[in-house]
Amino acid sequence: MLKSTFTALAATAVLAGAAAGFASSASAQDDMTAAWSKYQEAVRVAELCRYMKHDATAWAKMGPYIDSKVNHEISGAERLTLIENAKTDARKVAKLKGCDSDDAKTYLSLYDAELAPLVT
Repeated sequence: MLKSTFTALAATAVLAGAAAGFASSASAQDDMTAAWSKYQEAVRVAELCRYMKHDATAWAKMGPYIDSKVNHEISGAERLTLIENAKTDARKVAKLKGCDSDDAKTYLSLYDAELAPLVT
């Protein structure tokens, strides 16, 4: 009986550790997704609020920088969804809240501090 109790406790500990590791990994992925999306939204808010457009050359400079912020962990398929979500969220910020809103100012500050120097 002692052996079966020990085995059950060991199995429970292994499962708990695996669950904690999975939760930690999922949380880290969520953090990377949020960070990557934040940069995409900053670019889109800058385009909408400042009536500007980024060409392929500008994206070729900003893309690797944004990817480096998330250790290149966002897959190509996931990027497509995140880009479309970022466009929608940026439109909501710029058009509904306005370019003078705190949210827009936060995105524009990020763009000015980190992304604009790459394309100027």
